[in-house]
Amino acid sequence: MLWSRRSERARDTPGQVWAQSHHWLTIPILLLAFCFSAVCGWVLLEGRRTTEARATEVATSLANSLRSDIASNVEALNRSLVVVTNNLRLPGLDRLSPEMRQHVLFDHSPTARYQTSMFVVDESGQITHDSRQLSPPQKNLSDRDYFQVHRDDDSAGLFISRPLVSRFDGRMLVAFSRRLSHPDGSFAGAVFGAMPQDYYQSVFRDISLGPDGTVTLVRTDGVVLMRWPYQEDFIGSNIRQSGLFVHFAGAPSGHYESRAVSDEIKRLYVYAQVDNLPLIIVVGQSLDDIFAPWRGQALAIGALMAALCAMTVMLAAFLNRELARRSAAERKLTILATIDGLTGLANRRHFNRTLAYEWRRAMRSRAPVALLMIDADNFKTYNDGHGHQAGDSLLQTIAASIAANVKRSSDLGARYGGDEFAVLLPDTSLEYAAALAERIREDLMVRCSANEIQRGNAQLSIGVASLVPRAEAKHRDLVAAADKALYQAKRLGRNRSELAETDAGALAPDASANSAAGGPAALTRSSSAATQLQRSRVR
Repeated sequence: MLWSRRSERARDTPGQVWAQSHHWLTIPILLLAFCFSAVCGWVLLEGRRTTEARATEVATSLANSLRSDIASNVEALNRSLVVVTNNLRLPGLDRLSPEMRQHVLFDHSPTARYQTSMFVVDESGQITHDSRQLSPPQKNLSDRDYFQVHRDDDSAGLFISRPLVSRFDGRMLVAFSRRLSHPDGSFAGAVFGAMPQDYYQSVFRDISLGPDGTVTLVRTDGVVLMRWPYQEDFIGSNIRQSGLFVHFAGAPSGHYESRAVSDEIKRLYVYAQVDNLPLIIVVGQSLDDIFAPWRGQALAIGALMAALCAMTVMLAAFLNRELARRSAAERKLTILATIDGLTGLANRRHFNRTLAYEWRRAMRSRAPVALLMIDADNFKTYNDGHGHQAGDSLLQTIAASIAANVKRSSDLGARYGGDEFAVLLPDTSLEYAAALAERIREDLMVRCSANEIQRGNAQLSIGVASLVPRAEAKHRDLVAAADKALYQAKRLGRNRSELAETDAGALAPDASANSAAGGPAALTRSSSAATQLQRSRVR
């Protein structure tokens, strides 16, 4: 089959447009799936942020509540210590009876919840007064940190001790103490009270923070006073190097995420300083606990989105495949609609369309257009004598000779109808077209020489015409000229090529007029070379 590239560009069909663009139809589908996935991802991310913000808000509320409770109890205990300190300065206190002295020192001091006995120790650390009994225990507390701090620093104020074990009942507690001074300012001892760990446990245990939630009370120097859930080996340790104090150095309250020193669990921590006391309350929530509900939702939505995206991709692939199949089918139909099924050459419809296109192009460029009209001599007799299959075989052989010799991409070989063929040759002179006609006849004889049946019937009559289109001319003038030359070849004995008369490449005036009027066109020789070709007969 012979194709003209120029003609192919000029005759794009809707099927070919689909073939060029059907891949672009899948892009919006995939883009839509991507955008939808991006929106869902953004929604999930916002959900995570909202969950974290809500957890931070809840933990902040709990931290503020605990801070308020601890601050009020420490303040009550501090006021009791201040009252006792002031009462110890009353004149004549040592002349009172033990019962009256006990009443003056301790009965008017406020008490805090879970507060233990208050003690007064002298400058040697010996207990001199006990708020719950007239005879104080004979114990020396000079080795305790709450005694040594006041002994060494007269500006310590309220001091909060490290966690310690009571020497009276063995309970874990935290002592709160204030300094006692002589009139000259020298160290006179200390007064202290304590809160047992039971108090902190009762406050912390009621808080629901999940299985891995924690509440920690720590001094500003890093000493852990209490942790819930209770972890005895962690109580009294120093966590000064933890992330808490990195953030605490920048703000007295806030939140951060960090891996715990005690159990290596990553948590969201909310911290706040307890008023102006050297205490920090820290509420920790496990990130796994915080995001567990969100992860369930994200997993469900993610699975749904993955399924939808997979279905979208599958749909896009199916659509792309079906469109490709449709495009291939339409291209095949387009080819079938433009070629002759028996010979593989272009059909009459395709030939007419290409001829009209090339005629207009040649008119613009003032270039010649040549046409060969080819007829198989005595084909009806051959077909009737040898059968239709033999006739079809001969037509295919003729088409093969045409295809083998018409090699330029712009040329077009076509089956014009029945046993008649046409070869369109853009930008071709009459001499070149005449030479090509002879090559086609010679090629056919060579091809038929091996077939005994076809050998005596390898005869072609060919009419050759070449015109430079004028404004008043039509492409049918070229067909008429070549056709008349063909029938002239038949009248002169068949199996030969005849040339249509031209004047400088255009139709002669009389031929043009006769063609327009429907009458015969004169057939003369345009050159000596053409005359020689016309007079020769190849047997």
